[in-house]
Amino acid sequence: MMGGKPPLYNVIVRGGWGRGAIVMLLASLCSLVFVAPVRADDQYDVGMSPVLNVRIARGNLTIQTWDRPQIMISSSQNMDVRQVPPEQVDSRIPRQLQFKSQRIDSEHGTVELPAESFVVPDLSGGNHQALVASGRGQVTITIPRTTAMVIAHVRAGTLSLQNYRGVFVLRGRSAEITLDNVGGTGYVESLRGRVAATNSSFDRLRVRTATSNMLFRGCTSQQIQATSTYGSIVYDNGDFQAGLARFESDHGNVALGVRGGAQIGAHSGSGHVVSNFQDDAFVQGNPETKQATVGGGGPVVTATSKNGSVYLYSGSMEAQPQVRQELSGSMRLPMETFPAPRRRQQQAAPPPA
Repeated sequence: MMGGKPPLYNVIVRGGWGRGAIVMLLASLCSLVFVAPVRADDQYDVGMSPVLNVRIARGNLTIQTWDRPQIMISSSQNMDVRQVPPEQVDSRIPRQLQFKSQRIDSEHGTVELPAESFVVPDLSGGNHQALVASGRGQVTITIPRTTAMVIAHVRAGTLSLQNYRGVFVLRGRSAEITLDNVGGTGYVESLRGRVAATNSSFDRLRVRTATSNMLFRGCTSQQIQATSTYGSIVYDNGDFQAGLARFESDHGNVALGVRGGAQIGAHSGSGHVVSNFQDDAFVQGNPETKQATVGGGGPVVTATSKNGSVYLYSGSMEAQPQVRQELSGSMRLPMETFPAPRRRQQQAAPPPA
């Protein structure tokens, strides 16, 4: 394991920002003249609140945290790595990110996600040094727990962010994106890969997919907007804090399993709305549109499917066999998304004496 890189690698950025800065947050880094090939377990001194910007063409990227002021990169193949000093980073962090429209071919034809913008909150700490890396293969990056911002793009493969709280921008084309114990403010976009979040707490989250499903398990959201064109959206055993929550799919199903209080408005254009709450909910409406007051009310939540169905229930899907059966029978939400309780019990059971 190597020590921190000497100042030779703290190269200077040439050029300014482009309007499409979100492609790589520090777009002008492409003009860097120094390239440092990474070896296994290389470490870089970056302080406690750096900015990480990594791009993987094809492979599996895992980003995890530790309590050290260094970034460590472990990779199965050589990577290009650049360090940028704070004076070249802080003045170039945009207040608003511009996302270009994205198109992808699918069994449904060409699917397009329109252009949109995302407001970047103030970054924690000061003197944000940046580390920019690109490559392919099996990559694990360990960052300080208090890293100010994480930007990651995987074209094909998997992208996993673990035990991090801050500002994050995660994008993939044919990549599955997972968030485990993640918090803060973020933007997540995947055209063809599933997005899954577990045990996470979001101040503000924007997530969108073209053809793939979204699955949230045991998450808490203050402000969340999740949209998909052909994928289904499941927010299972989730909680909502004071704020707004919106879940919408054009052709997939939407399922909300709520713990705590919420004021839910649900609508299905060509399907139906199914509710299966416990005694602490008041539901009214018709098969296409329902309003539900859960736990005495709370944050406003909307769930809409233009060409699919909407399912509302209490708590976890595993405790709702009726709803799980309906969802498992849908081609828009594969059965393996919610394994049957019996299967989980068999896996968790101790071996016989």
